Amino acid sequence: MAGSRRPVCVFLVPLVRDSDRKAHPPLLWRLLQDALLKRFGGFTGPETVPGQWAPSEDELPVKDLSRRYTVAVADDRVDELRELVRRVGNSFDQRAMYLEVAGYVELLEVQPEDGFLEV
Repeated sequence: MAGSRRPVCVFLVPLVRDSDRKAHPPLLWRLLQDALLKRFGGFTGPETVPGQWAPSEDELPVKDLSRRYTVAVADDRVDELRELVRRVGNSFDQRAMYLEVAGYVELLEVQPEDGFLEV
C-alpha cells in the first residue's frame, strides 16, 4: 500500500546445509520465493553475501556464503515472518537463522516442530 510505513526485514539463508555442507536443491529456493510472494507480496534479492559464524564457543568459526533476502512487512505481520524463517531453517537444514527486523538482529533457533516449507 502506497504511503504505509513498514519495517525492513532481512534474513540470510546459507548456501549449504549445516549437517553435511551440501548445496540445497533448486526446488527449496523456489519454495522460499513462492512463500515470500504469496505471504508478503514480494521481496528483494537474493544477494549472495559472505559471512562467518561460530557454532559454539568450543568450535572454530565456519566461513560460508548466504543468500540475503529483504522484505517489507507490516508491523502486525513480523511474527508471521519469524514463523516462515523458522520453517525455512528446517527446510534448509539450519540450526539457527539470522533475521534482522528494522535494524535489530535476532538469531532464531530452529526446531522441527516449527515446520517446513510446503509445496
